[in-house]
Amino acid sequence: MTGTEQSLVNRLVTTIRKGRDITLVLGSGLTARVVPGVDRMVDLADEFVAQALQNSDLQAALAGLRATRRDAALYAAYRRTFAEWLSPVEFDIVVQRATLEAYRPDRATTASWERVGYHRGVQLEDDRDAWSLPPGVIAVGELLAGLPDRFQRRVITTNFDPLIEIAVRRAGGTARALTLNRDGTFAGPLGPADGIDVLHLHGYWRPTSESDERALLHDPEPLRADDPVVLSALHEALRGDTICVAGYPPGRNDALTRAVHEQADVLWARHDDDASPAGAALIYTGVDVDRLFPAVRRGLATLPPTPPPSAAPAAPVPPGVAPAGTALHRVHLPTLEAVLGTRPSAVELLRQLDYEFRWRRFDDTPDTPLDLVFWPVRLRQPTLIYAVQATVAAALSARGVRVVLCFDDLAGDQHTRSWRARFTDEVERWFALVEGARPPEVDSLMSFCSPGRVAERLQDPELLRRPTHPWAVQLEYYRGDRMILDVARAAKAFPGAVDLEIDDAMAGAQIRTTRAERLMSTPAIWAYLQYLLRDIRPEAVMTLGGEDESVMWDQWHDTFPDAVGHLFHPVMANVRQDARMLGARSFREVEDHLRKAMRLESWDREDHYLHWIVQHAVVLHRYLRNRPPLSYEGRLLDSWETIRAALLDPRLRAGTVRLLAREVAALLMHEAV
Repeated sequence: MTGTEQSLVNRLVTTIRKGRDITLVLGSGLTARVVPGVDRMVDLADEFVAQALQNSDLQAALAGLRATRRDAALYAAYRRTFAEWLSPVEFDIVVQRATLEAYRPDRATTASWERVGYHRGVQLEDDRDAWSLPPGVIAVGELLAGLPDRFQRRVITTNFDPLIEIAVRRAGGTARALTLNRDGTFAGPLGPADGIDVLHLHGYWRPTSESDERALLHDPEPLRADDPVVLSALHEALRGDTICVAGYPPGRNDALTRAVHEQADVLWARHDDDASPAGAALIYTGVDVDRLFPAVRRGLATLPPTPPPSAAPAAPVPPGVAPAGTALHRVHLPTLEAVLGTRPSAVELLRQLDYEFRWRRFDDTPDTPLDLVFWPVRLRQPTLIYAVQATVAAALSARGVRVVLCFDDLAGDQHTRSWRARFTDEVERWFALVEGARPPEVDSLMSFCSPGRVAERLQDPELLRRPTHPWAVQLEYYRGDRMILDVARAAKAFPGAVDLEIDDAMAGAQIRTTRAERLMSTPAIWAYLQYLLRDIRPEAVMTLGGEDESVMWDQWHDTFPDAVGHLFHPVMANVRQDARMLGARSFREVEDHLRKAMRLESWDREDHYLHWIVQHAVVLHRYLRNRPPLSYEGRLLDSWETIRAALLDPRLRAGTVRLLAREVAALLMHEAV
């Protein structure tokens, strides 16, 4: 029996509206627009051999394969030949390069032939807006995020790319990637309490955990149709009332096809017009997934989301508290907390920083209670950036988290001691602004690396279990395949530059102006963190800093196995850390900087000076201090949108700028609001 694309749309919409569950099985046709197919994949393999490997023997072997094989057989033969001539892992680089053809960041980049590890892969996936998603993938993400229970909170795919996960996250949901273990079972229990499991049958484009050292991120060989373990795992995954297969041809002799045929109600979508029978499945021909899933989404647009199984009836909204999802809700969390008589935990505060203010949270265990925040700070004049970081640290300390502030003063001069005292006073004042905050523990790298303290650590057998001496860290850090350029990046020798934007000319110009003493910081900071980890679980520790420090912490995870988390605030575009705009000395100076910023065409762009000030030094600052939002001339200034609207109004502009300037001056320079 066959049908058309429209009849499949009607069938899927009707099935869901009747309360029946659907399990999606999606193949390469879903992402074919942006992720290379077989032909492009083998072309990339040839480019890799010619450009990076320069192996003439391997080139000749691959040329022979091209003359005798085609399509999937050629792809599989290429991978086997790579394993024969090089190693089982080399072809993974080609797979990763192919996946990254769907990655299009704002700034032009030049892709390189390099292995993408776990942490780098997660970082790239977090850059959600930079990935090209076809319409079908976007619609699938919205369907899964909006009606997770109707899709059994899972989707099965033979693809190795992360586009389904990214689509779910863009739609406001959560997703995790699961792959098959060597024994044919899935690497993790199925059925999360929340979110979507994306079951990758042929592997994933990157390691799925820090400990995932398997050579094959993608195995092109078909799963054996007679493997009882794999079949059992697939039967467990294919437990929906209806199975819908799209983007995957039905004629293959593999475990997936066999497991699907053994289901009672199967809808199989084909892009071509071949109506050949496939077991008892209903065949739908001429189906374009980029039309199919958007049409299903539109058909279900009026269907209310499925509530969680244990959801309690919604409580009435207290007077004066806006419904969730509004701008007022985002910035009036303190009001809601006051009504309910609660204070959010440190974990919830971190979620708010991530979701509402775009602080990038990087950790593998987001629900693990946080015990310690490590805040390394380069010793310099205190600026507005440090003030914002300090209030975030203070808010976490008010929720029971221990905060350790460590000054990077290895490049200090004769005034180092006075600078430390002044900075410490400023930090303690910023902490005092947050109700319930506990002052941080303060230390310095200069003291930590002094001969006396080093000797004490070397004489303590417990501390010898970790590299708490910078020299021991350097042995781990510099050996292996670490490049000098990597070390320079970690030391922030190229401020404001994205990794792939650093060309030879830039490297030469910046290195000539970077003081050599900056290279001492990274090993010393890492040694201090190892010292802190002596009696605390790594997953309960989080570092605090700017996004420009992510390179250093990426290298940490490449060097050490500890699953330490990180909290990065968005870096201000086009404004460097030592800019006078961030260290103004009076209210008038702050007001002048704000007025000058508004004369620029980019004044209201995201993460540029004015936007950053409003988001982090005004809106976030008031939230952390449990202060009511600003208002002017009867208008509530409780978000970037409302403040931007006031700045665009000629009648309100001057007064709004003055109000913002006083708020910043009060935070930075003790001047009263």
